[in-house]
Amino acid sequence: MLVGEYRELYHAYATDESNRVNAASGGAGSALLISLLEQDEIDGALVCNTVIEKAKIRAHFSIATSKQEILDAQGSKYVETAFMKEALPLIRQFHGRVAVVGLPCDITNLTRWIAKDNDISNKVKLKIALVCGHNSRTELIDEISQQLMKEAASPLRSYRFRKGHWRGKLEAEFLNGTTIRKPFSYFSLYQNLYFYSEKKCLVCHDHFGYQADISLGDVWAYRFKQDPIKKTGVIIRTQQGIDLWNSANRSGAITAEVLEISDILDGQARTAPFHYNVSARNRVAPMFGYKIPDNVKARVSWHAWLTALFTLFNMRWSESSQWNKLIFKLPRPLLKAYLYLRKGIETLP
Repeated sequence: MLVGEYRELYHAYATDESNRVNAASGGAGSALLISLLEQDEIDGALVCNTVIEKAKIRAHFSIATSKQEILDAQGSKYVETAFMKEALPLIRQFHGRVAVVGLPCDITNLTRWIAKDNDISNKVKLKIALVCGHNSRTELIDEISQQLMKEAASPLRSYRFRKGHWRGKLEAEFLNGTTIRKPFSYFSLYQNLYFYSEKKCLVCHDHFGYQADISLGDVWAYRFKQDPIKKTGVIIRTQQGIDLWNSANRSGAITAEVLEISDILDGQARTAPFHYNVSARNRVAPMFGYKIPDNVKARVSWHAWLTALFTLFNMRWSESSQWNKLIFKLPRPLLKAYLYLRKGIETLP
């Protein structure tokens, strides 16, 4: 099944409104971690933080040991990270039990290490995967941040990729006191077209975090758009996940209702099938000089092939030092039309 094996499904949000302020969805992940920390179920949570390094937006891992540190790490990070390089040493150096939050590929790598490293196995109490379509290289956010800094006439002080209801807004704060908020599409227009996508994402088929105890992500089903509180889709896969989720739920930290699998699938109806279908990208890859192994052997329809063609063309375009500057010179309405065309083809049955 596209979603993978699961035990329970929920639509949830942090009961405490203050725990939802900077969340990309309903803050259920933050509420879960805070509750487990306060109940002494874990001693820390490995999280990813957005930081500003030499006026550039980057993401780095840390182990949060307090409620505030967990809240400081809220929000999506659409920029490449170094999970194996940063996270494993942090876990090894930490004295205590940890919950680990990562992308599906991170959790898969962590699961391999748990199987062969007793030290890591004994420390990791919970694996949480964040539903992921793909991630982007630093070149994309560097270009976007340069545009924002030019508008503000000041270096960056802080940045959030996405916050607020539904798709939300990006938020950038600058050293001169200026704050700029723009629709998330200011960034996602390029990201959704796979400009500057990480290469590893082309060979990945795991959209939902198959190796996690709990997977968390947005449910973009249109019927939820008018809900006053945006909620997090929760996929619980293991008994460990059930036990720790119930512990947080009983504490009142999380408000949850049962979700149907059809809601999960409807909410990811366009991106999840494309992500899974590595076979389509495998067919197109030689045209652009890529090698993409086919590890799913999925059926490749004409429109899946065409969507893969668009994706790899945009990838190769953004890698061209001769032509990639043209991407940001194209009128945004033209790029939007291109994106809508891609989405339209992607949603064909």
